[in-house]
Amino acid sequence: MKVLQWRIITLLVFLSLFIAACSSSTNNPKENTENELNAEPEPITLKFLHAHGIDDEGFEKQYKNPIEDKFPYITIERIDTGDLDELIAKGEMPDIYFVENPVHIKQYVERELALDLSDLIEKHGFDLSRIQPNILTEHRTFSNGNLYTIPLSLGLTTLHYNKDIFDKFGVEYPTDHMTWEEVISLAEKVTGEREGVQYHGLQPAFPSILYDQRGITFVDPDTDESRIMNDEFREEFVKVLQTMEQIASIPGNIPKEDSDAFLLEWGEQFISERNVAMLPLWQLIEWYSSDETFNFDIVTYPEWEDLPGITRPSKAFSLGVTATSEYPDDAFKVITYLLSDEKQIEWAKAGQASALEDPAINEHLLEDLIQERPHVGDLNIEALTKQTPSAGSDRYSEYEHLAGGIYDTMVRELIEKDKDINTVLREADEALTILLKDEKTKK
Repeated sequence: MKVLQWRIITLLVFLSLFIAACSSSTNNPKENTENELNAEPEPITLKFLHAHGIDDEGFEKQYKNPIEDKFPYITIERIDTGDLDELIAKGEMPDIYFVENPVHIKQYVERELALDLSDLIEKHGFDLSRIQPNILTEHRTFSNGNLYTIPLSLGLTTLHYNKDIFDKFGVEYPTDHMTWEEVISLAEKVTGEREGVQYHGLQPAFPSILYDQRGITFVDPDTDESRIMNDEFREEFVKVLQTMEQIASIPGNIPKEDSDAFLLEWGEQFISERNVAMLPLWQLIEWYSSDETFNFDIVTYPEWEDLPGITRPSKAFSLGVTATSEYPDDAFKVITYLLSDEKQIEWAKAGQASALEDPAINEHLLEDLIQERPHVGDLNIEALTKQTPSAGSDRYSEYEHLAGGIYDTMVRELIEKDKDINTVLREADEALTILLKDEKTKK
C-alpha cells in the first residue's frame, strides 16, 4: 500500500512539473512578445524614387548604404525617373518618394499616390515639433492641410557680395538683417564704371523670390481666378514691382538690352565676370568658394521692412510614402531614420541644412567644405540660419503654377519697355485670366 501511495505522489509531482513547464512556454504573453520582437524581420525591398540632382554613387552614399546598414532586412532599390505616368503604366511603383520642392507634391496627389502620413506619425510616435513650424506649414499648404511628405532639409537664401567691388568704391560692406530699401541704397553706391569696367550694384536673379518672401499668390484658391487686381493683393504686387523698379532705375545697374542675364540666371555673372556687387539668391558657397581668389562673403537675405527676420519659403527637400506601398511602416521607419539628429548632423556637415528646430544641428553646417577649403571658415556662415523661412501663403490653387511665366513677363515689361506698374498689372491680370480659362477647359 505504501508503495502504491508513493507511486501516486511521484506521478502527481511529475504531472504538475510538466504542466508548469508547458504553461510557461505557451501561456506567457510577455515572453512570446519578446521573442517576436527579437525575431529577425523578413527581408524586403523598398523602392526609393529619387530623380533629382544625384547620381547613383551619390545616392548609394547618402541613402542606400546608410539605410541598409541601419535596417539589415531592407534592400533599397532606386528609381531615377521622374515620369510618374510612365511608372504607373509599368506598374513600377515606389514605396518612398523624394520631392525637391513642395510645389511638386500635387502631382502625387493628382495620381492618388500620396499617402497622408498622419496615422503613421501617430503610430510610430514621430514628434513633429522637432521640425521648424514654418517649414511644416509650408508643406501643409501645398497639400490642402494634409501632410503627405515630411521636410527633409532647409532651403537657404542669402545675399552674396563681392568685397573687392565694395573696396574699389570705398563703400562699407552689407550687414545682416538689412532691408530691401537699405540694400538698394547700398547698390546705388557701388554701381558705376571704374577703370573701364561697368559694375552693377544688385543683380536680383530670379526675382520671384521677392514675392515668395511675402507669401503672395496669383490665383485665388477658393475661386481659381486671378487675384492680381483684387484690392488686397494688388497692393502686394505694387510693393514688389516698385522694389524691382527701384533696382532697375539705378543708372547702369540692369542693362535693358540684356536684362535676362540679370533677372533669370543662376548668378553666373557674379563669379564669371565679377562685376556684380550683390547677388540675393539661394546660397552658392560651394560654387563660389571653388576659386580661393574670389573675395566674396555673405549676409542675411534682404528683408521686407514689415517682415523682419523673414526670408523666402524653404522650398526644400521632403520625403513621402506612397499610398500603394506594401510596406508603409518600414518606409516610414526609413524616413524617421533620415530625420534623426545623427543623420541630419551628417548632412549639415556636407552642406544640406536641416529642417529640424534644434539650432545645434545647423551649427555643423558646411564643416566638410571648411575642412577641404579652410578659407570658407572665414565666411559669415551663421547668416545662413539667422532668419526664419516664410510659411508662404495659407493655401494654394492647383493653378498657381501658371504664375511663374506671368511674373517673368511682368518684370520684363516693367524693365525693358518702361511700362507703368498699373499697365503691367492690368495686362498680367488679363493674360492670367486667359491662361486659367484655357487650363480649365482641358479638364
